[in-house]
Amino acid sequence: MKAVQGAIFLACTAALLCASCAVSPEAEERRLAIEADIDHILSMQPDPTEYGAARRCLSELDYRNFRALDDRHILFEGRRGRMWINTLRSRCPDLRHGDVLIVRSFSSMRMCDMDSFEVTDWFDWPWYRRWPWHWDRSWGVGVRCSLGKFQPVTEDQVNAITELLKSR
Repeated sequence: MKAVQGAIFLACTAALLCASCAVSPEAEERRLAIEADIDHILSMQPDPTEYGAARRCLSELDYRNFRALDDRHILFEGRRGRMWINTLRSRCPDLRHGDVLIVRSFSSMRMCDMDSFEVTDWFDWPWYRRWPWHWDRSWGVGVRCSLGKFQPVTEDQVNAITELLKSR
């Protein structure tokens, strides 16, 4: 009897979760239009002799900071005003809610196209993982996402994308 009640409860909970994740057709259409506009802005390649070509990997020494533009684009800010946008392979819902990328890379000191990462914040970082705050190492770590290529961008492109996302 309890097993049947448990199964019914589980099925109802799953149905409610799926219903709460549903997106209206208008919102999905608006999201796709914004992604198309961002793709158009990024298609205007800056001069490769001045900004460099798209890169498969970015060294830890190449950038100083990063920030999420939306759930699919990360801006990496480097030295001498260099900037790269990484368009993720799929949407990453946790991206705007953290300050730290925990990258699972195949090489040390750099992150590359196809590397996976999780988003967390400073208080989930290892030196804060002490009892009684965290019971295991995966506590507080978000969804696993996958990096794309690092495309050089100009400040004007970044400003255009930022304004587009603000107008949402």
